[in-house]
Amino acid sequence: MDSKKIIKAIQEVLPTDPDSWKILGFFNTKQEILSFGNDSKILGRLFEVIIQPYLKQAAQKLGYTLGESSSQTVYPDFWFITPKNRLIAIDIKSTYRKGKNGKIGFTLGGYGSFLRNNTKNIYRTYSDYDLHLIIVFVYTRTSNPTKGVSTVQAMSTIVPPYKNVQLFVQEKYKIGGQKKGSGNTNNIGTLTTTNINDFIEGNGYFAALGKDAFEDYWRHYPLYTDNAATKKSLYTNLEEYFSWLDRKGSHKKSTELKSIYDKWKLNPRSRKIH
Repeated sequence: MDSKKIIKAIQEVLPTDPDSWKILGFFNTKQEILSFGNDSKILGRLFEVIIQPYLKQAAQKLGYTLGESSSQTVYPDFWFITPKNRLIAIDIKSTYRKGKNGKIGFTLGGYGSFLRNNTKNIYRTYSDYDLHLIIVFVYTRTSNPTKGVSTVQAMSTIVPPYKNVQLFVQEKYKIGGQKKGSGNTNNIGTLTTTNINDFIEGNGYFAALGKDAFEDYWRHYPLYTDNAATKKSLYTNLEEYFSWLDRKGSHKKSTELKSIYDKWKLNPRSRKIH
């Protein structure tokens, strides 16, 4: 499947005006505007809502049908159905720039469900998908957003809780990290970097190592509920993963992947990725 063609089709229908992603609040029947604060979950859901029409355009352009999840716990958020009844996953993520340098990093969803069980928490089955795409909204939090209720007449004075939105579309595995997103969940972390181009261009570890290595790595990564002995027998980074492959008797695979990884690390851009 030509992932570049599909990504390009999505990119071509997305607005280029940053104001297209600016939401000021919620309307009520009194024609008042209610601010929604900087709750990341609310913002994430809003981005899902406003991108839906553009995904529908892209699907039509490609000759596909657009599907949408009816549950927040079922992967993915959207999917394209091809004429051959194959699926392309499209998950929507959002994150804000952190710290003085604007570090970017987020989670890509769980690794304890459909990666290990083909039918768990997923539309149809994982093996039905030929491609897994991520559309990510990256924004900066505003320091003094408007709070409370505003009138329509005062719309121009409303300061939303975010600004400087940048959007990118990428294959999931190309931006996957080697650490999970948080201590008490089973979420895949991304690479972390201050340069958004590392995400746009897909410069992560697994872009070099490949999709199969990404899936194998996270399919066997320890769950937070695993006991200490199980965690010790597995790995928490790529160097330990290569050693784990050796212990399993996959010496040839380990050697090949480690060689690719070592070459990847020599790239000056790679040294800024964590």
